[in-house]
Amino acid sequence: MKETLENVMLMGLGALAMTSERASELKEELLKKGEEAYKSGKALNEELKHNISEKIKENVTVVVESPEMTKEDLAKEIEKLSDEDKKEMLNLLKKSKKDVKTKNE
Repeated sequence: MKETLENVMLMGLGALAMTSERASELKEELLKKGEEAYKSGKALNEELKHNISEKIKENVTVVVESPEMTKEDLAKEIEKLSDEDKKEMLNLLKKSKKDVKTKNE
């Protein structure tokens, strides 16, 4: 009977130790999977933002409705643009200026 009781206690201690080891392994595995999912999601989000930006550039045309727009009106409209749109407009103007120079040469 003493051996049986001792075996039961040892089995309980073994189960406790085994549970602790498994919990630690599970924690590490969950952390690893979580980090992988986060990195993957972040990369997919960046790719999606880039794709949306490209599609907008391909499919959106800006039309100026008022041919009698003054420089002041144009300046006000430019102020309304986001910083990213302003940078893109500046790049387009620089490219356009280079194209004009090469055509004139």
